[in-house]
Amino acid sequence: MQRRDFLGLTFLSAVLPPAFAAEEPAWDVIVAGAGGAGLAAAVSAAEAGARRIVVFEKAAVVGGHTILASGSVSVAAGSSGDSAAEMAAEIVASGGDPVLADTLARESAALPVWLAGMGVRWEPRLFRAVGSLAARNMSTGSMRGGFEYVQALNARARALGVEIRLCEPVRSLMTDEDCVTGVVTAGSDGTERFHRGRAVILATGGFGANVPMRRRWRPELDATYRTTADPTGMLGDGATGDGIDMAAAIGAGLADMDAMQLIPYNGGRVLDYAGGEIWLNAEGRRFVSEDADFRDIQTAIEHQPGRMMWALTDAKSRKGAGIGAKMASGIVKTADSIEALARAMEVSEDVLRSTLERYNGMATDKRDLDFGRTAFTQTIDTPPFYFGIERLGIHMTLGGITVDERARVLRPDGRIIPGLYAAGETAGGIHGRNRLGGNALTEAFVFGRIAGTEAAKY
Repeated sequence: MQRRDFLGLTFLSAVLPPAFAAEEPAWDVIVAGAGGAGLAAAVSAAEAGARRIVVFEKAAVVGGHTILASGSVSVAAGSSGDSAAEMAAEIVASGGDPVLADTLARESAALPVWLAGMGVRWEPRLFRAVGSLAARNMSTGSMRGGFEYVQALNARARALGVEIRLCEPVRSLMTDEDCVTGVVTAGSDGTERFHRGRAVILATGGFGANVPMRRRWRPELDATYRTTADPTGMLGDGATGDGIDMAAAIGAGLADMDAMQLIPYNGGRVLDYAGGEIWLNAEGRRFVSEDADFRDIQTAIEHQPGRMMWALTDAKSRKGAGIGAKMASGIVKTADSIEALARAMEVSEDVLRSTLERYNGMATDKRDLDFGRTAFTQTIDTPPFYFGIERLGIHMTLGGITVDERARVLRPDGRIIPGLYAAGETAGGIHGRNRLGGNALTEAFVFGRIAGTEAAKY
């Protein structure tokens, strides 16, 4: 060996982390992010044969946005007359990529069985979630919402030998020519750690909590807009676009970055289905169909005084997962009469009474003559009434890394970046301009599962 070669190798051994010197990569699959998509990817990779799998999560707990979700999952359920083709067509009508939409809809049918195998117990009913266009949604019926899925996926991942490292964020991607070969993380002491891997899956969420990043694409969405994951600005929201930035830095394409979904979610609404509540403006009048898609709902609320609305239901409705916390904090209140309700809402009792009487008549006939609503599960006439103010919050960024139907990350010209995959809110192009109710969790689980399988194969 030439002396200079020997010295060169000695130098490299001294300055490069041990993972670089290893003959074999340290991990088969590396996952960045331990939300619904990341955990689904880790489980799927293990089930597909990968043996050395690690998940890096920057937070102190697993779950991401999934753990905060109401729990609605969209499923193309042919037995109800619904089909994957119809579900995909709705997504494409909102601007979603046809191939990705078809993949999402077609693969959704397998989710209930897959998750049930991990201990998820589904409620035996299909319902129409708020923002959905058909009764194709499922949930566990639990007051814990998305926590049920996180708990099941986390337990399954650990049982399969997946290593999950908390409080260790991924900072950048390692590459060799065109291929991704690992990640760089930040340890608890702030030092960089290098991890070689055969395949990397980015599942770090969207960028709704990164004000400068979202204003780059939507300047009007300044800091006055909170996210639905952190409506008070005091809890912290990890959706800061980390994975998107990392992928873009090595030449990945981005899709639909200016598409962001604002919905009413963390205020007075206590139902996760359409049909059992009424929405009123500051005058106590209806102003929109409560079963419209989220895009139409957003537009309608933005044209109301104060960009706010009252969400109102009664004792007969089936309340969702967040009601306990909302009532404890005073976000949702109750009233024992229309008179008390009008007084608390500071609206005319005559106007409110007239609004409810007209609504209840149409609910009985199941025909909305004012806004075309079609989902009616009940009248609203049985005290106590549950009510509270709702405002728009940034719920989901629909844009992100460009991927194909196998969750492989693509360059702007369509070329694949070998060894790199993306799933969940980190990926873009799937929903187009409007995510339909229940499709976010479906996307996380479907494409997380695909990414894990494909990464294991790679």
